[in-house]
Amino acid sequence: MNLSVFGVKWPVTTMMIFLAAILLGAFSWTQLGVDLMPDFEIPAVSIITSYSGCGPQEIESSITEPIEESVSTVENVDEITSQSLEGISVVTVKFDWGVDLGAATNDIRDKLDLVARRLPDNAEKPFIFKFNTSMIPVCMLSVTAEESWEKLDKITDRKIIDALKRINGVATAIQLGGDKRGVLIDLDRERLQATGLSGNQIVNLLYKQNVDNPGGHIKQGQFEYLTRTPGKFTRVEDIKSVVLATQPGVVRLGDVAEITDGYLEKSNEFYINGKRGIGVMVQKQSGANTVTVSDRVKKMLPQIQAGLPPDVKIEMIFDTSDFIKSTIKNLTSSVLLGGVAVFLVILFFLRDVKASFVVCATIPTSLIITFLFMYMADYTLNQISLSSLAIAIGMVVDNAIVILDNIKRYLERGVSSRESAISGAVEMGTSVMASTLTTIVIFLPIIFTSGITNIMFGQLAMIITMALAASLISALMLTPMLCSKLLKPALVRERNVAVQKFELLDKVEVAYSKALKLVLNNRWKTVVVLFLSLFLSFGLVKLVGMDFMPIQDQGRITIKYELPVGTRFEITGEFGQKIAAIIKEKVPELKTLVVRYGKSDGQSGSMSGGKNFSYTGQVSVMLTPKDQRARGVKQVIEDIRPAIEGIPGMTVNFDSGDPMANMMGGGGAAFTLNLYGYDLQTGLDWANQLKKALAAVPGLKDIEINQDLAQPELQVVIDREKASTLGFNVSDIGNTVETYISGNNTVKYQEGGDEYDIVVRLRPEDRDKITDLSRIPLISPTGQTVRLDNLAEIRNEFGPTSVSRSEQERYVQITGQVYGRGSGDVSADAEVIVNSIPVPPGFSWRFAGNEEQRQESFLVLLQAALLGCILVYMVMASQFESLLAPLIIAMSIPFGFIGAVMLLVLVGSRISIVSLLAFLILIGIVVNNGIVLISYINILIKRKIPLREALISAGKSRLRPILSTTATTILGMMPMALSSGEGSEIWVPMGISVIGGLLVSTMMTLFFMPVLYSLLSRWLVPANHPA
Repeated sequence: MNLSVFGVKWPVTTMMIFLAAILLGAFSWTQLGVDLMPDFEIPAVSIITSYSGCGPQEIESSITEPIEESVSTVENVDEITSQSLEGISVVTVKFDWGVDLGAATNDIRDKLDLVARRLPDNAEKPFIFKFNTSMIPVCMLSVTAEESWEKLDKITDRKIIDALKRINGVATAIQLGGDKRGVLIDLDRERLQATGLSGNQIVNLLYKQNVDNPGGHIKQGQFEYLTRTPGKFTRVEDIKSVVLATQPGVVRLGDVAEITDGYLEKSNEFYINGKRGIGVMVQKQSGANTVTVSDRVKKMLPQIQAGLPPDVKIEMIFDTSDFIKSTIKNLTSSVLLGGVAVFLVILFFLRDVKASFVVCATIPTSLIITFLFMYMADYTLNQISLSSLAIAIGMVVDNAIVILDNIKRYLERGVSSRESAISGAVEMGTSVMASTLTTIVIFLPIIFTSGITNIMFGQLAMIITMALAASLISALMLTPMLCSKLLKPALVRERNVAVQKFELLDKVEVAYSKALKLVLNNRWKTVVVLFLSLFLSFGLVKLVGMDFMPIQDQGRITIKYELPVGTRFEITGEFGQKIAAIIKEKVPELKTLVVRYGKSDGQSGSMSGGKNFSYTGQVSVMLTPKDQRARGVKQVIEDIRPAIEGIPGMTVNFDSGDPMANMMGGGGAAFTLNLYGYDLQTGLDWANQLKKALAAVPGLKDIEINQDLAQPELQVVIDREKASTLGFNVSDIGNTVETYISGNNTVKYQEGGDEYDIVVRLRPEDRDKITDLSRIPLISPTGQTVRLDNLAEIRNEFGPTSVSRSEQERYVQITGQVYGRGSGDVSADAEVIVNSIPVPPGFSWRFAGNEEQRQESFLVLLQAALLGCILVYMVMASQFESLLAPLIIAMSIPFGFIGAVMLLVLVGSRISIVSLLAFLILIGIVVNNGIVLISYINILIKRKIPLREALISAGKSRLRPILSTTATTILGMMPMALSSGEGSEIWVPMGISVIGGLLVSTMMTLFFMPVLYSLLSRWLVPANHPA
């Protein structure tokens, strides 16, 4: 049975069906989580391996290369990149999209188990972590103290971080800054040498003295006794009393070393609003809801604070959920305002409250049913899903408008309400199904794409598809049922007379009829003018500019600064405070100011972001909400740039990008250029040459090179022959140097359930000067003491700060930020400059990061658009049983594209993957009006109405539904297009593109299609049809 017939004949059943769907949808809405973006997992893992005290080139050869070689054999690997830094190796493996990352990670883990024996003995076990949205911190906490600073590290670790990790949904909490407690054994070189022992022998002795040994069981009588030998150090005095020698007298460790229970050597610092403290970065579990996790953390903070000393204060200084809540609130307002605008438009055109209610009933019905689908699909309320609803809100009424308009025509003729509802709905059923299907099929290519395009817009495609499907069912069942109950022939005729007397609409219809007759009288002139205008309009594309994706103003600015390589972190801190002073003076919108500098240890350093050296620092600026300040982050940056760049002795980089865009683009820089080649010096020379030339590119600022060969090194070059003669090997000598200078922390000290490092090294006065290195005593297997400079030459050299590799090939990276222009335009200008400079032999180059992702995403969307056009054509061809009629309708598509570009130019926006998606949506929307018009022309042709009269009559009779459906879509999206609140940067270009495209394409539909139909009538109209 036909849906419309069923709806009219069984009104109660129909109403119950829709009420049940609405009830389930409303319940689903209450269960939906809230997040900024859809949860997704980037198919990549990083393998982090720490090897303290080792230089970048040694890290590359001893750790990075073996790991790269091993994991390269894993299936579905797309790219392998790596960073070899001082003391740490980071190998990133990117897989093909759609791969099972869990299984791929297990394969990586198996390969690492095999390669483990090839890695240095002192290297830590490789650590694997996955890339996903959970890497973006949910929030950041600050921990400060007035009197308890010495205990603050332990308090943070035991009472704060442990409590945070127990919160449901929290994956980890990373500590930034703070003093690490440890037992320091500072050896006196001369006294130690007198004992005939080496530093490594001291370490081995401590290890053997610091053990608990089981002794088995003794059974006596009715009891069984457990025997054990407790030998762990329980106090520092135990360490001091360790006996080193007994002849000629007892020599204890405390006699040859100063042993203190203190703090490990500091290498980094953290300041919050000018006050020294500790930062705690909270990350959520994959799949956990950001807002929910943040709320749980906030709820837990008072409980945590209650268990802290009175002078210790914990405060949330940054909360991602604030931006998310504000963004969702703005989008929700856009959806609601769009719904109100749609209702007013419909009321304006129909001039009938009951008829307007019939049409607008499809809005809540379709959207609430869509919530049910979102709940079943495990979607959240996020920027993408709510943008989808904002787009759909003006589209879901289109079918109901067409159905209602046709039903009213029957009612105007005096046909009964029941028969009018059935006949009017059935007659237009095929047309509205075809127009809906053309919109739906345009999303099929997106659903089946992969990568960033699918992450960003797969959900959007599914949600709009479901909303349109729900609106189609509503239009075919609910609309005719409501019409049969609420609209009566006599009342419709009376209201129609009133509407016809409405002067504005009457004038529009008269003016349109005259204009349509004019263009039909000048068909070829119209075609030539329109095609010439279309051809010239394509030049507007060059004026728009291109970006990967819009950057959201989240009120965060990151200022990364760098001093000459090798600068001590204390001096680095002084420069950070200078930057902070400028910001306090020039940024009244300042909310929170965080200064971090120096080198963080191990995995926390590699995961916390940015360069991680003693000579680098980062100043994070959090501004007040967007609606409370007059300046955007870009403007703030430009206002403070001159003063900060005026500080001599450092280079600085500003970043206003949001973390999500950075993650999708593959990094925080808008411009990235990779130079591939083995020789680092040649690559750096070329990079410096390019850097100077690229400074001339308008809009490209903060240009920097990711590495340098200025890292000062003291190279111990061993004479292998001498060393072998005395019984030494390279490994033993290297380990001895490492112990004396860097320190050996193999042995641990336990107290109260906590474990601390015992660091064995020379005292500061025996290792602070370069000459101290040559005096290091080496103990041969025969007990002979030999100074290091007798076996090795100490060379003062310079080495790389890092070594970057891609596909097991070295590269040097140039990055920069883009201001005032599209990143695509900047890259195009940069390409001209790069091509003008000779490429060194054995080297090559390519763009990476945002530009690489932009090109790939644009290509995917263009392919999707091409496939979408083909699918739309196939649907229309099936509907009309014609190969030519769909081509006439399809002519509105290029005009829609030009309309979108024109409006983007007028508002100063750029083409990005967001606006390209809008172009794709336009393909499915702009043909709908054409389908309605051509369908009615064909109906009149079948009624033997002369061609010219049919064209004019169809245009006039379809003018109101075409204008009303176009107006509902445009005004439904207007709040989204005009939004200026937080998060609006993402969806505003989408709204602008759709509005501009619809405005122009609708005009083409109303005038150009009748002209084309007339010109091609010999193939569209039967030969015996009256002229």
